[in-house]
Amino acid sequence: MTYKNLICKCSELLIVVTIYAGFVTTLEAANPVTGQGLFMQHCNSCHEPGNPVAGSPDFSDINSMIQPDIVLLKKIQIGQGAMPAYDGILSAKEIMDVIAYMRTL
Repeated sequence: MTYKNLICKCSELLIVVTIYAGFVTTLEAANPVTGQGLFMQHCNSCHEPGNPVAGSPDFSDINSMIQPDIVLLKKIQIGQGAMPAYDGILSAKEIMDVIAYMRTL
């Protein structure tokens, strides 16, 4: 396989993954600065770094973040345990911004 073919295959895979993730608008990197504001508004009351509510993951602990972005996206969209579903409250892009911020903790 030539280098050019490999690049094309990788691009096709990225497009398929993007379509599967449900946010086919434009391909742009998640923004942790935007994500911080959304995290503070929607998540911090239960997931305050270093002081989460009992039973809530502490995202400043690296062990709680060993998951692919797509898995975290789906968990946030559908909710889990006491956490409500954010599908319809936050867009997939906004959730990816939150995940980008969570990875900086």
